[in-house]
Amino acid sequence: MKTQIRFLFTLLCAASATLLIGLALLTPANAAKPPPNIAWSPSTNGTFDYGMVNVGQTVSQQFTLTNTGGSATGRLNISLMAPGSFAITSDACTGTALGPRKSCAVTVAFAPTMAGAENTTLTALGRKPPTGPANLNLTGTGVALVRHIYWSNVGTNTIGRADLDGSNVNQSFITGADDPADVAVDAEHIYWPNYNTNTIGRADLDGSNPNQNFITTGASNPLGMAVDAGHIYWSNEFINMISRADLDGSNVNPSFITGGSGTNGVAVDAGHIYWANFEIGSIGRADLDGTNVNQSFMTGASLPEGVAVDAGHIYWTDAGTNTIGRADLDGSNPNQNFITGANEPGGVAVDAEHIYWTNFNGNTIGRADLDGTDVNQSFITGASSPGGVAIDR
Repeated sequence: MKTQIRFLFTLLCAASATLLIGLALLTPANAAKPPPNIAWSPSTNGTFDYGMVNVGQTVSQQFTLTNTGGSATGRLNISLMAPGSFAITSDACTGTALGPRKSCAVTVAFAPTMAGAENTTLTALGRKPPTGPANLNLTGTGVALVRHIYWSNVGTNTIGRADLDGSNVNQSFITGADDPADVAVDAEHIYWPNYNTNTIGRADLDGSNPNQNFITTGASNPLGMAVDAGHIYWSNEFINMISRADLDGSNVNPSFITGGSGTNGVAVDAGHIYWANFEIGSIGRADLDGTNVNQSFMTGASLPEGVAVDAGHIYWTDAGTNTIGRADLDGSNPNQNFITGANEPGGVAVDAEHIYWTNFNGNTIGRADLDGTDVNQSFITGASSPGGVAIDR
C-alpha cells in the first residue's frame, strides 16, 4: 500500500513539474519581444515643410527619431535622398542602436540657391536586425529676394522706390520729408537728410514707421548721406563738416571731419570715408575713424556732387560737365568723362553690375553697365528734381 502511495505521489509531482514548466513557457518574460518601431517628428502626414526661404538664406530644423517598439534597433544609418539644397548639419543617430522608448536627433538645413520648390527624403535605416526604414519627406521653396533702388525727390519732398530692374516705380514711397537732398540704405532702414529743417529722417526698409526727426542735433543744411554697419554719416554744406552718429541716432559728432569746401556727397567702404568738395572740385578721403584727412585725395573735377565706391573704383557725379567720373580706389587713373550725357547729375550709386545716378534737371534716374557702356539716361522716369540715389545691399 505504501509503495502504491509513493508511486502516485511521484506521478503527481512529475505532472505538477510539467505543468509549471508549461506555464513558465507561456509567461510574457519568455514570449517574443515586439520589434523596433522608429518614426520622425515633427511630421505632418509624413512631411515637414520649411516654407518660403529667401535665396541665400538658411533655415535649420531639428528632427527627433524615436523608437516606440519593444526591442532595440540595429545600428542606424541616416541619409538624404538627392539632397539638393538640403544638408544634414548635425547627426546624433548614425551608428547608434536605439533602445525601446529612446530617441536621438538630426538637424537638417535648407539653403536654397535659386527660386523654386525642392524636396528630399530623410531616411533612417537600421541593420542587424533590419529596422525601418523611417522616411520623412522634406519640402521647401526658394524665393528670389527683390532688391530695390531708392531716390530722393527734392521737388515733391518724397523718397521714391522701384524694383532694381526699374519696374514698379513708386514716386511717393515715403512722404513728408523737407528738401531731402540724398538717401542711404542698410539692411533694415532707409535714411535721408532734411536740408531745410536740419534733421535726419529714417524709416523701416519697407517704408513704414517714418520718422522725420530721427536725429535733430548736429545737422546744418545736411546734403550727402552714407551708412555702414556701425554709423550714419552726413555732410553739412555751409559749415563744411562731415558728421557721424551711431546707427540708433545716439552719440552724434557734428564735427567728425572738418576742413571741407562745399561738402556734398558722402560714401564709405570698409576702410575709408569719401566726400565731394563741390567748391574746389576735389574728392576728400579719411580713414574710417576720421583720421588722416586728405581734402584733395582726387582732384580735377569741375563741380562734384555725389560719390560712390565699390571694391575697385571711386565714382563721382560732376554737375559742371554733366558727366560721371571714375578713378581707381587709390585715386589713380582718374577719368573725368567715364560716362557723358547726364543732366545735372546729383547722387550716384553702384552695385556688382551697374552704376546709377540722378539727373536733377532731367527728372530721371540713369543707369549704365559697370564698365560705362549701355548708358540709359532715362532708366527711371517721372522723378521730381531727384537728388540722391541708393541701392539695396
